[in-house]
Amino acid sequence: MRLLDLLRKSTQYLEAAGIEDALPDAEMLVFDAVKMDRLDAYVNNPEVKSTDSAKVRKLLQRRAKGEPVQYIIGHIEFLGLTINVGKGVLIPRPETELLAEEAIRAVGSQEAAVNNKTTNLFSCLDICTGSGCIALALAKAFPGAAIYGTDLSKEALSFAKKNAKANDLENAMFLLGSLFEPVKGMTFDLITANPPYIRRDEIETLQPEIRDWEPVAALDGGQDGMDFYRAILSSAGDYLAPGGRAVLELGYDQAEDVKKIAKRQGFNDVAVINDYAGIGRILTVRR
Repeated sequence: MRLLDLLRKSTQYLEAAGIEDALPDAEMLVFDAVKMDRLDAYVNNPEVKSTDSAKVRKLLQRRAKGEPVQYIIGHIEFLGLTINVGKGVLIPRPETELLAEEAIRAVGSQEAAVNNKTTNLFSCLDICTGSGCIALALAKAFPGAAIYGTDLSKEALSFAKKNAKANDLENAMFLLGSLFEPVKGMTFDLITANPPYIRRDEIETLQPEIRDWEPVAALDGGQDGMDFYRAILSSAGDYLAPGGRAVLELGYDQAEDVKKIAKRQGFNDVAVINDYAGIGRILTVRR
């Protein structure tokens, strides 16, 4: 069987199973199974080994049962990094890439303004680090900076440490504990976070591959979805160096409420950046 015939049949199988993104999911599973990139697959359309066809069938069966395709193949690309994911860790989304890009810009614009520092002297803290994708994007962009990530989940931190090693990044350290607890007494030039922000009563309405597979602790932001923003912004001023910045990911309708919290806590330059859909997605503040 040719590869594109296998892809067509795989797509039909997922469509029949009710998978919404059948074609892109089938592409990810098929191309990963045969170890071929998308362009080569469409250009060359090679014959598929029977062993690879059997492997694809098993992967499709897992996806048809609702398991996220990223868990099945075990990784996802994030700003040029390969981020390993699996049960127990949140899957990075494109919105979080926007956060990481904004954080990198913040460091670039801030480095000359804070006590004449360079990025080699910079320190950054990523709260609720999960897979470590944000922390590692910063570590890659600024190899001389000291990057810290904290998380309550031992499972998530095991992925973060694995990802640091897989991407040959030695300037990122991951610490177990809630929010700022593992870094008491330290200050940072940048704080980032993609905290849980789903309203508790909305979790049951999420897509099955999110609701039934990804860790609830990484989704549940409390009754109004704002618990972590209140906790982070009420303490962040104590952990930011003068002139330091915080960059947080926001839920789809939370921008105005989080801005109010930030202003009440005395932060300056409070601003919201929209995502590609025009939704207020990234909050930036300065101490």
